[in-house]
Amino acid sequence: MTSVASSVVKWIGTARPAAGVLLLILISLFSTVKLTKPTEQFASRFAGIVEVVPDRGTLYEHRFSVLRAVLPRHGTVGYVADQDSGYSDETVMAVQYALAPVLVERGPRHALVVGNITQPMTDPQQFLRQRNLTLIKDLGQGVLLLEGAPR
Repeated sequence: MTSVASSVVKWIGTARPAAGVLLLILISLFSTVKLTKPTEQFASRFAGIVEVVPDRGTLYEHRFSVLRAVLPRHGTVGYVADQDSGYSDETVMAVQYALAPVLVERGPRHALVVGNITQPMTDPQQFLRQRNLTLIKDLGQGVLLLEGAPR
């Protein structure tokens, strides 16, 4: 091998690790910038996303956060809703996620029952009478803490 060829091979041998280290530094800096910048700014600037929409679990977590603060730390509560879609597995799981570690069980068969009112036309008094429940506290946004008849 000529001296030029061996110099090139030697340079490539030392440049590759240096390029790898430089790439690692750039990736680290990029992730640091990503973590320190607000998500919306980052998403709109680099990914072209105009609006970040929270997922269903996050929406329920926010909506039920006041209730979470007044419930016991552990145990099981009942769950009732004003429409059939409020009993869907997806909705009940979202409520369970928001209230964890408290367990949520469909129906009013517990001393404490969570009410999920999503329809503005629902008459709360009729809703409670039909299910033999008593209002403990209306927490807003259609979230009710109710007293049920334990099994």
